[in-house]
This record gives sequence, C-alpha cells and structure tokens, in this order.
Amino acid sequence: MTQIRRRASLKNVAELAGVSIATASRVLNNTGYISEDTRLRVQEAAERLNYQPNLQAKGLRRGSSHTIGLLIPNLLNAYYTTLADAISQHLVDLGYQLLLSSTRDDPEIEQDMLKELVGHDVDGLIWIPCATPPRLLEYLVSQRTPTVALVRRVSGDVLDTIVFEDFQGSKAAVNHLLQLGHRRIAYIGGDTKYSSNQERLQGYHSAMGDAGLQVDETLVKIGAVRNTWGSQAASELLTLVQPPTAIFTGSNAIMPGVMKTLRQQHISIPEEMSLICFDDLDWFSYSNPPISAVATSHERLAGAAIDLLLERMNEPLDAERSPVFTKINFELVVRFSTAPPGQ
Repeated sequence: MTQIRRRASLKNVAELAGVSIATASRVLNNTGYISEDTRLRVQEAAERLNYQPNLQAKGLRRGSSHTIGLLIPNLLNAYYTTLADAISQHLVDLGYQLLLSSTRDDPEIEQDMLKELVGHDVDGLIWIPCATPPRLLEYLVSQRTPTVALVRRVSGDVLDTIVFEDFQGSKAAVNHLLQLGHRRIAYIGGDTKYSSNQERLQGYHSAMGDAGLQVDETLVKIGAVRNTWGSQAASELLTLVQPPTAIFTGSNAIMPGVMKTLRQQHISIPEEMSLICFDDLDWFSYSNPPISAVATSHERLAGAAIDLLLERMNEPLDAERSPVFTKINFELVVRFSTAPPGQ
C-alpha cells in the first residue's frame, strides 16, 4: 500500500492489451467498430492498470489544474457545510478552485465521485470517508493524487489523516455531567462503523467506568444520523421507567431532534434534563437555553488539511513516505443547558 506508482497512461493500456493506442482509445471512448475480443482485452488491461482517463487533458495541457476536490458526506449537516466554506476560502486565498461533491454516506456514490474527481485531474483531494474498501484505497494510491482524509479514519490509516480528539472530547463532556452530579447519563450517537462515532462512544464508556458506574445499555442509543434519529432516540429514553437526567449527543445533527422531543414532552432544560453535544454550531449560543458543547474548530481543521495537502503536492512525485496521522484538539464550552440534576 505504501508503494507509489506512476498513473497508467493510454499507451500502457494499449501495450498490455497488444493493440494500438488508437484502438485502445476507440474502445475506452466507445467509438467505432471494435471486435468483441479486442474490446474485452482493452477493458481488462484498463482494469488491471487502474487506468483513469484525464478528463481535462483534451481541453487544457498544463502542469497543474489549480483545483482541489472535496468530498463530504452530507450538505445538510451544518458542520460539514461550514467546513467546506472554510476550506474554500483558504483555497481562494492560495489561488486554487474547489470542486465539491456530497456522498450522502453512500459507498457507491462515494466511489463514483472519487473517480470523477481524479478524472478531472485535481491537484489533490480532501475526503471525509464513508466506506474504505482496500480496492478503493489501492486505486487512490495508484492514481498518485495526494489525498487527506478528515474526521474519519480509513482502513489501516494508509492515507494522510486528520481527526478530532473524539475519545478525549467525549470523555470531557461526560465528566462535566458527572461533576454536576448526574449518574443516569444517556448517550445518543451515530453509526459506529465510522471511527469518529466509535471513539466518541468509547469515551462515554470510559468516563462512566472511571467514575465507578456500570453503563445501563438502555441509555445508549446508536443509529444512522438522519433527520428523525435524535427525536426517535430521545422519545425512547423518555419512556424508560428510570429516564436519564442528562443526554450527551455525539453529533450536532442529532441535537435538533432531541430538543424537539424534549419540548414536545414539556421537559425543561436544564432543570429536568441537561444537554451537551459533541460539535459546536453558531446557533447553539443563541438557543434557549444556550447549549453546552465540545467545540471543534472547523477553521483549524480546514487550515491543517490544506497545509498537509499542499506539503504532499509539493513533494517529488516518486517520494517514499509514511502517512501522517494528526489529531485536532477541542474546547469544552459550558453554557446553560447543563446543571446539577433536579435544579
């Protein structure tokens, strides 16, 4: 996985298939008559070489496209859109353009979008991964496009990666609630197939364990982060014989649904239920009451991602190097949505 190979050319495909460059081009562009045997040989050669046509080469020949690709899971998540805006502004200042795509956390869309961005000959990629099968990672390495993974780790950490201190931040949030006197603390989180969600859940368990408390699994709600998940999870918690006195949500996307349900059930915040969230958004400070949060700076993440990507882009093409793994720290922001139980 660490070996860096030159991107396969049309000439390489033609040589492997035993045909002319013109014939290989006709097959891959689906033009002109080609025998079925020849078509199959060219297609097999292209697949073996991980050949990706340069979609910009036909119209523009230059050493750099001055374009960076950004692939995020969701345009509806305010944190991701804010992050995309920060990255875009940094790139504009540096003379680069941004190509933005959303995967909706669908592995098939993600694979297609990654190959589309590579095909547009972007100078580099910034990617919040959804699925990371080995073949997709091998493809990215074979294309020699500098790539930085953000927020979520990829299998084997084979790409340069920048994440948050998810475990430590989660533990700090739960410790804050414990210090206020809460013992029945619920956790509502996203799918733990993503490293960020897994580590936040582990941070919750670690804090509870360090306090000598056995986690009541009925207080732990894990699911796909959709519009209805926060509301559904909060509703289930409120039906318990012993409901929680505090809720820690593992994502800002969950918080609106949680607050909606609490208000529908006339649960007072923080008098009857304390709330704290991993991620901090502008509207949290204007909410009634303002919401306590583990703040993770999108500006710092954007800056760190671009600095690392530019460093890789400026390295010699055949440079051998190990992937970089970096964590961005957090700030615990205490507002008025957390208080001692029963206050």
